[in-house]
Amino acid sequence: MSQTSSELGGGVPFSYFCSLLREISNIKPRKAEDPSLGRDSANNTDYPAYHVLERWIANLRRRFGSMPAGTTAIVFRLLFPDQDVRRKYDLQETRLGRTLADCLGVERDKLTKWKQEDASGSLGTEVRKVLKKLCPYAEGYIAPLTIVQVDELLNELASNSSYSHKSIHAKYPPGIRRKRIIIFQDLFRQLPPDDSCFLTQIILKDLRPVLYPLSEAHYTSALRNFKSNSVRMLTLEHAMKAWDTTGWLLKCYRVRSEMDVATNSYDLPADKKYELTKPITGTVVQIPKSEKGRGCRTALEFLEGSKIVWAETKYDGERAQIHVHILDDNTSKITIFSKSKRDSTQDRIAVHDIIRDALGLADSHSKMTRDEPVVVKNVILDAEMVAWSNDHIDEFWRIRALVESTAKGIRRCRQKPSAAQNSHDESDDDVCSQASMRSDTSDSRNLALVFFDVLMLDSISMLTRPYSQRRMVLENLIQLIPGKAMLAERFPIDMQGGEKRSQLRQTFAERISRHEEGLVLKAEEGRYHDYRFPWVKVKRDYIEGYGDTVDLVIVGASWEKERARELRVPPTVYTTFYVGAFKKRPKYTMVKARQHIMVYFTASYGMSRDQLEELNFLIKNSDTLPYRPSMKTNALPYTFTIFSGLKSPPTIILRIPLLAELFGAGFTKAPGSMHYELRFPRISKIYRVKERPWTEGVHLASLHDIACESIGRERSDKDLELWCNGVFGKVIKPAVDPVLKRKQETEEWEDRLTEWDGKSARVGEPISPPRKRPRLESPTEPLSQPSLASQPLGLATNTYASSSIIQAASIAPESILNLQISQPRTPLKSTYLPSPITSPVKPATDEDLIFELQSYPSLKEDLGSYIPSLALHSSTLIRVSPPLPSLPSSVQPLLDNESLIWFSDKRRVKSCLSCSSWRNSISRSQYLHTLDAVLSGCGWSSEDGSSTWMKRGIIFIHDHEQTGKKSAEEILETLSLCKDLNINGRPRKPIWIFGCGTKEL
Repeated sequence: MSQTSSELGGGVPFSYFCSLLREISNIKPRKAEDPSLGRDSANNTDYPAYHVLERWIANLRRRFGSMPAGTTAIVFRLLFPDQDVRRKYDLQETRLGRTLADCLGVERDKLTKWKQEDASGSLGTEVRKVLKKLCPYAEGYIAPLTIVQVDELLNELASNSSYSHKSIHAKYPPGIRRKRIIIFQDLFRQLPPDDSCFLTQIILKDLRPVLYPLSEAHYTSALRNFKSNSVRMLTLEHAMKAWDTTGWLLKCYRVRSEMDVATNSYDLPADKKYELTKPITGTVVQIPKSEKGRGCRTALEFLEGSKIVWAETKYDGERAQIHVHILDDNTSKITIFSKSKRDSTQDRIAVHDIIRDALGLADSHSKMTRDEPVVVKNVILDAEMVAWSNDHIDEFWRIRALVESTAKGIRRCRQKPSAAQNSHDESDDDVCSQASMRSDTSDSRNLALVFFDVLMLDSISMLTRPYSQRRMVLENLIQLIPGKAMLAERFPIDMQGGEKRSQLRQTFAERISRHEEGLVLKAEEGRYHDYRFPWVKVKRDYIEGYGDTVDLVIVGASWEKERARELRVPPTVYTTFYVGAFKKRPKYTMVKARQHIMVYFTASYGMSRDQLEELNFLIKNSDTLPYRPSMKTNALPYTFTIFSGLKSPPTIILRIPLLAELFGAGFTKAPGSMHYELRFPRISKIYRVKERPWTEGVHLASLHDIACESIGRERSDKDLELWCNGVFGKVIKPAVDPVLKRKQETEEWEDRLTEWDGKSARVGEPISPPRKRPRLESPTEPLSQPSLASQPLGLATNTYASSSIIQAASIAPESILNLQISQPRTPLKSTYLPSPITSPVKPATDEDLIFELQSYPSLKEDLGSYIPSLALHSSTLIRVSPPLPSLPSSVQPLLDNESLIWFSDKRRVKSCLSCSSWRNSISRSQYLHTLDAVLSGCGWSSEDGSSTWMKRGIIFIHDHEQTGKKSAEEILETLSLCKDLNINGRPRKPIWIFGCGTKEL
């Protein structure tokens, strides 16, 4: 029998609040084919959860009348526990399940297996199942606990966490805190099953799995019959609109973006509310939401109507909203909030003096104080906290160690070797495990601030001022300190002229060539929160096919709760995949040897629901093993190591790994890891076993080189390599002028961005053509030829700036010891020559094209009589940009149907203009996916796969970077091993190796 509120002694019962959650949970999700999906996103006409909340609020006010102060804040804390930033519980499902089992007197197994395939994936749902079998309460029972009592018990529970707000700790000091188990007994012992279910998820700070429960358990039905938006979830902003139809609460929240502050202010008298719509130090201001610019054309469309748009450099750091309050004694109090609205003042204590110095405050410890202070009362600033090293901003992952070594309080960590460094990485002696990856801190590295906005100055709000005024005020406020305090670099774009897109493309291309994260576009007229002129982020990985792409292997899979709740899928769906790279590439891939895979990061994004269902089908119908930390690998064709720093281990291990193409936004390094991994990794393609074997995945050394190239970092062993080359008399790669290299890369990216804008343009919209570049005349004099080192300990260097990776010549085999290297006459990295090219190097023929072995004496000896069958030709190493409209006629006979062709770096086929030009000229029937296929087809392997109709094999190497040289060396080493194979007298067809920059074969 149900009770009335009078029988409960007043107050809003917690069970009444749970009735709201129960009614929302009864909303049926819409099917994927429902035409209403995606409609009315801008209004509330088709918003069942919103209408349920409106009815519940009306009934609440009618039934309970005038409610005590603080009721609004309590309701919102319970309805949106993820926004409750002041309370932390240090409890996740596993630990909370054990505690609840002890509290309720049930077996632990019943509450600790919540994410198994036959479970719901929600601990709250499992608690409800258990209590329904045990609970004596009748249906409709209202528990005696009120929302005020539950809220206070949650405060007491949060006081046991060091991460909770200091006000929580002050209310419950250590001397009076009760044990967790006692608090749990007070919370749960009087609650019916439904209320216990909802309270469990409130403590876990995630109501989604019980507020919007799943209706399908089978993976195919869950993925194909429904979508992520099959249920329109209630947002905090819409809930505020329903609670306060005047809009004041929502306006207050945008300025004082802490839910507790805004909702507690709602119950104040009207005469005290006006000042609350202005920012104040100590309370975080809501960060504007940014749009994604998926190309320069689409990015500017968001800002149509603006006269001038400023493209600010987006720095790779941690967001810092800085609040400075000047006290009566002229000292300053600094508060810093992170992007997640967490008070990180003590974590970032290392930048406090930088802030004081940059503002010239009276309590600054430097000599940068001002005669007339520019900050009299207070100021709120927006900045990015970055890691600064020597003369540049360092990689993002360096910030973590700098914070941990300088923080004050719980986040401070004593620097010590990680378990990863002492265990699985001890054998990593190659380039991918260099000393610079082991140490996150350095004497030359420090935290710095890049300021980009001002939100308030001397109690005057700047939020409604246009961006141009805010920037002018900011420039007058900040004193620049090299390597410590800087202003965000920015570039104007004239929106009224006809070159706005080309201006943005040029600016964006320059940021990419500088290895910076991207741009943020801001309208000069735009306010801080301006829905007419939003901020627009432009990043390389936002554009399809333009992110960093690598081929890696998927070894395991699991259901991960966060991604699963975004997708709204049960534990029967594998949502997260465990990605690894080979520790070392075998010298000869056709030799049957088990490779070792380092599994050290996961990928959960990138695929559509249909693609994810196909991958799940593929895995569930393949041979898998349940993962155990102590499992044996004898039954596997590989060995593996799972990085101990992963959030959770895989559920299953694939007996045969899958090769996957992944892309991301650059590279980063996880705490304790020794290897680069993709940042925000996304899966773009899964190769079937018959398409490409898993053994073609990238190995760690190559991945390290790719990462260094992407982030613009020099390899730490480069000087050692230069010295070794000199000692052994090897020809040394000429130095590259970094300015010219960056210019060339900028021009290439401009062309690519122009091409993308052309693809995505609307019909009839004019697109600016690619910028023309002057062509050089044909060379009329021989190209310079540097001499080789005459003494074994001398360095063979060259004064020309060139990006040559592989040097080659066409000469007779008997003259190999007198071979000289042709160099471009101009020091430019990128050179345009007329077509057809007049090359000083003799054109290659089937008979006399050979590899230049002077730099590789061991290979010359190993190849012996097979030298004529191997050819490497890179012309004059001319970089082709943009692709030639047509190929020279001399090329066509080599690209006929009698050649087998393979690109050594598939990752570059789409991104490199030269590779793309060659790829588009080749028939799909000629294109091979593996080196093994080329070897077999040309008769170089023990397997009889050669064809009588085939005359040659052709290998293209991406020759613009250091990785191209490594690829050539590995291929040549493989070919040298092939000469020892018994091929039973079968003829071997020649294999030619070309740099992709070659214009003429």
